[in-house]
Amino acid sequence: MRRLAPPALMLAVALLAQTEERAPIASRPPIEIRGRISKVMLGFPRGAPSLEITSEQRTWRVWLGSMRYLVENDFNPRAGQRVVITGFRPSEDSDELWAATITLQDLRRTLRLRDEMGRPLWRQAGVGRKLGPARRGRAAGKFF
Repeated sequence: MRRLAPPALMLAVALLAQTEERAPIASRPPIEIRGRISKVMLGFPRGAPSLEITSEQRTWRVWLGSMRYLVENDFNPRAGQRVVITGFRPSEDSDELWAATITLQDLRRTLRLRDEMGRPLWRQAGVGRKLGPARRGRAAGKFF
């Protein structure tokens, strides 16, 4: 009779087999920009929330990512706030940036949106999520 491997061993092997792969947007090294928020856009035209940042050199369009992740982390940027953003540019001459971290300097508040490999944190299990019955659309104490 053949014995099956314990589930913990199978999980360890699966985790070790995964390779660290950069997200496509992180093919270039991250850059840091400093400036002021001139406009907050909530998802149109591309569906993801973004900011228009005015710095000394240029105006940037900064893509934030998941609206759900921003709301769960109580992150509400406003026009006029000073920011420091680290992110990834799709090309050297682009005025767009995919934010990895954003710091609201006036509030001394930083939110991580992506890891060092450019992978979105809102897609990683348990990161930044408030779990529980009410979060899953159920009232507290109700399980059906």
